[in-house]
Amino acid sequence: MGYFEGLASSSFKTTEDGRRLFFPWGALGRGYAIGSEERYGRLRKQVKAYMVVSLLPVILAPIIFHGYTISFASAAISLAFYLAWMWVLLPRLEAADEGLSLKESMTSQARAHGPVVLWPLTIGSLVFVAGGLLMSVGETGSRMIGLAVTLFFGLCAAMNIWLLMLRRKAT
Repeated sequence: MGYFEGLASSSFKTTEDGRRLFFPWGALGRGYAIGSEERYGRLRKQVKAYMVVSLLPVILAPIIFHGYTISFASAAISLAFYLAWMWVLLPRLEAADEGLSLKESMTSQARAHGPVVLWPLTIGSLVFVAGGLLMSVGETGSRMIGLAVTLFFGLCAAMNIWLLMLRRKAT
C-alpha cells in the first residue's frame, strides 16, 4: 500500500465484533460507526483522496513558488473544506462509544504503510538530517536553515523508526 493509504488508515478502526469506525479527529475525538462495507470503502477512498489533494499543494507550493504564503493559504482552504465536509457527514453517522488510542492509530498506519514505504522514508529522513547537520556546520549563512532541517527530519526519522517498531510488534 502507498503512503496516503497509510495516512488514511490511521482514521479507521475495526472493532472486535467487526464494526467499522471512523475517527475524523484521530485519537483526539470520538468515533463514528459506518453502516456498511460499501460506505466504509467509499469513505476510506474519500479520506485518502482528501489527503492527496490537500497535502500535495501544501508540500509542493514552497518548492515551486519559493515561498510559504501559497502553502499556508492552501492549508487554510484545505482545513476549511475538511471542517465543512465533517459538518455535513458526521450527523449522518452513528456516534460510537469506543475510542481510538494514539498507539492504535499509529499501529494501523504502520501496517498500512508497509516496509516498502517505511524503510525509504526512514533512510531519506536520516539523509536529510545529515544534510542539515552539514549545512549547520559548513555554511555560516545557513546555520538556522540547517538546524531547522535537522530538527524537522530528525522528528520524521524518529516517527518512522517508531512506525517500524510498531509494525514489527504487530506482526
